[in-house]
Amino acid sequence: MQQATELEFIQQMMRAYQGLRLYPAQHPNIQRQIQEWLQSVQALFSDQPRILLGIHQQTLFCHNELFSDPVPAADALMKILEGCHLLTIAFSQGVSERELLDFLVITANGARSPEELRQAVADASIRNIELVKFSKEDDQDETPASEVYQQALRVTESIFKDVRMGKIPSSSEASHVVKGLVETTLSDPHALLALSLIKDYDDYTFTHSVNVAVIALAVGRACGLGKEELRVLGMGGLLHDLGKLKIDIDIINKPGRLTSNEFESIKQHPQLGATILREMQQLPEAVIEISLCHHLRYDHSGYPHTEKGKELLPMTHMVTIADAYDAMTTLRPYQRPFTPRRALQHLQEQEGVLYHPGILKTFIEDLGPYPVGSLIRLQDNRIALVVKVGLQEGEVMRLKVLFDAEGRQLPTPEQLDLSMNELWFIVAEVDPLAKGIQVTDFL
Repeated sequence: MQQATELEFIQQMMRAYQGLRLYPAQHPNIQRQIQEWLQSVQALFSDQPRILLGIHQQTLFCHNELFSDPVPAADALMKILEGCHLLTIAFSQGVSERELLDFLVITANGARSPEELRQAVADASIRNIELVKFSKEDDQDETPASEVYQQALRVTESIFKDVRMGKIPSSSEASHVVKGLVETTLSDPHALLALSLIKDYDDYTFTHSVNVAVIALAVGRACGLGKEELRVLGMGGLLHDLGKLKIDIDIINKPGRLTSNEFESIKQHPQLGATILREMQQLPEAVIEISLCHHLRYDHSGYPHTEKGKELLPMTHMVTIADAYDAMTTLRPYQRPFTPRRALQHLQEQEGVLYHPGILKTFIEDLGPYPVGSLIRLQDNRIALVVKVGLQEGEVMRLKVLFDAEGRQLPTPEQLDLSMNELWFIVAEVDPLAKGIQVTDFL
């Protein structure tokens, strides 16, 4: 079992730590323990070039497993990591016995600061072990929302690789990462939405899946779903397209119009995805329905045909809206991307036909007249990017001014806040492609 491999990784790592308390680093016993640990490391590299080890909400995780049940080795290892203020470590393929040993020696006493640990790792020329995240917020290069988003990408990529290799993926790490997405959505509703505008064209399938989860959570939060419901919704969004991994990749990536036979093949992915999800452990039935029915529209057009008479869950409608919104705002070989505002207008044109009217209306109202990521022209002819939307009383819309009134791009964007009573100062939306900029460079 995969979990047994990850447990062995943790146990072998702890044995080596314990050995260092008894013997010097060059003792034959330590060398043997490092060799055994390296074997367990290499076993996990068999299906992924990078292994993540760390702590999330007082629980140790390794690769695709979350050790929520008491495991002595996991508990002991977590204390060592906490002593070093380490939350996430990445092991890359090619890591050597020497690097593993040096890393253990550096972190064994847990007395160093994050700066000292980073420097010690650099001085030891450890290239294949990365200190990704520390518990001290001021030591993080990324914002919390960015870290949650990046972790979601890594986990989704791992899940998709499992499916491509014919394995049944673990639901535990997906559940773990969705929990982080939900918490970030509730604490900073528009932060993840901004990140969802950052598209990875080379890995569109799993980037799209993370974005759909993020956007669906924004829809669900706007509609007043509770935390547990949001976790189910987020899981449904994250896994909604799993069935596409069973479709010929040449069809999935085809840049032009599909033939009728190719489209019939694509239409199988909801049922293929539901089949995979039914084999995964501890998934709510609603997650399976989202996968099965996210291409059934509000008017029950769409596919699969066998489900057309089904009364759809509100969560399914939410993922359908999120799926469409992300697809519209993505540059594809056959499609110029819509701006966020134009995408919402396009969705609104199909309100009550393709999309649930009440849910869509609530989502649009929550994003505001100019959603995060909108490029706008001000009354004085300056051009600015919306980086924060404030719809509550006393809040402001935060802008980054990118071009001055004469149309010259500023070397450093200037911040500008508008109250909700000052939105008249915005006169038009601007197409970023016309200005030759990527808005995500400034978010």
